[in-house]
Amino acid sequence: MEVKQSISEVKFVPVLDGQLAYEVAGNGPVVLCLPSLGDTRREYERLAPELAESGYRVITTDLRGMGQSRGNFKSHSLRDLVNDIQAILDAEQVKEAFLLGCSVSGASAGLFAIEHPERVAGLVLFSPILRTGSPLMGFVLGSLLRTPGLGRVFWSNYFKSLYPARPLEQDYLDHIQVALKQPGAMKSVVDMCLTPRIDNQIAQIRVPTLVYLGTRDPDFKDVRQEAERLKGELPQAQVVVLEGAGHYPQREFSDRVVPEVVQWLNGARSEAASQR
Repeated sequence: MEVKQSISEVKFVPVLDGQLAYEVAGNGPVVLCLPSLGDTRREYERLAPELAESGYRVITTDLRGMGQSRGNFKSHSLRDLVNDIQAILDAEQVKEAFLLGCSVSGASAGLFAIEHPERVAGLVLFSPILRTGSPLMGFVLGSLLRTPGLGRVFWSNYFKSLYPARPLEQDYLDHIQVALKQPGAMKSVVDMCLTPRIDNQIAQIRVPTLVYLGTRDPDFKDVRQEAERLKGELPQAQVVVLEGAGHYPQREFSDRVVPEVVQWLNGARSEAASQR
């Protein structure tokens, strides 16, 4: 899918130990797009313009420690990410929004929906890592990523593996590699990799939910098993398994995923309006 340009405004909101950068485009019901760890708001460059054209006010943000969200962040826990969601919504005076989250942001968006269901119109989750990984793997991964120089090289190579169906564009990889060199970026990656997820709280998500999982996503041992578990825990959710997709279906399979997301958001809006 061709990347469209939309008129947007970059803003900053102060939080403890730094500031968050986000971009706003369009008018209408609010959609807040949250990228995965080690990535930036550019992750949504194929989806955000389509949402703005479809009548949504789209906010795309950089997570703390990445992109233009800079500072001396001491912590990057799930609680911090939930607080950051609230900070952005409050700064924009948004009472209710759709939350789109990928990977770790799927967990933070889910926790925000559990704690503030009145502020979440619905969730769209791309490859959400909702469960805490093994402590041993976390220790090994954390040690590797903390190694100066080697950590960035390892992450860059791993990042490329998250796009198994369609090779990552070189300019996008260059963009990520530059972002990882900024002070605090690798700490952001390590901390978010290791932060506990929502595990036994998953079933407490009650808002309308759309989930995408890719069969070639290396972050899951068994994608189809995870899909079945989520269907049991979230009976209100639509869970889509994309054959051959990796960790970023909204980029790899944007020709299919973007129209489906727009259609789902429109349907969720209509359903909510009919119940009022």
